[in-house]
Amino acid sequence: MIRLWNTLPNIIRMKDNYHSFLEDMYKKYQIHIYKYINLFHYDTEIDNIYLKLRFQCSNLRAEQFTFNMTSDSKCLQCNKNRQETLHHYFMDCAKYNIQISQLKNNITLLHPTFDKISNKKLLQIIKGERDKNIDHKIYKNIYQFIKYFIVTTGRFC
Repeated sequence: MIRLWNTLPNIIRMKDNYHSFLEDMYKKYQIHIYKYINLFHYDTEIDNIYLKLRFQCSNLRAEQFTFNMTSDSKCLQCNKNRQETLHHYFMDCAKYNIQISQLKNNITLLHPTFDKISNKKLLQIIKGERDKNIDHKIYKNIYQFIKYFIVTTGRFC
């Protein structure tokens, strides 16, 4: 990414508007810069929680166990006796069934291809992986749904 930045002309690097920078990058270089630069600004507590989840340094027990911060990785929120991973939290923790269903339904409504979305693909989207065929505005909406999920589960509050 640094190499890419260093090869850009100054006229593009000195843009004073974030969106015009992104548009120029796409128009002139056919580069979807969204996969290199995070589209969202992390300035609230929920944003920070989401960022930690994406980088696998949250207080989910499986992540804490990896860093020897807890004695086991089992989910304390449900009785499934499963590791509390990102997948478990967003996909199958029994305590959050309603919120999980709501998150999936909301995301499904955003784009026609999402109606048959697999848990694996949904998890990739939650982790911030982008599909170049999906408009960045849809990702902004997904981000809002994920934030709402985090708030309504109350897991990190």
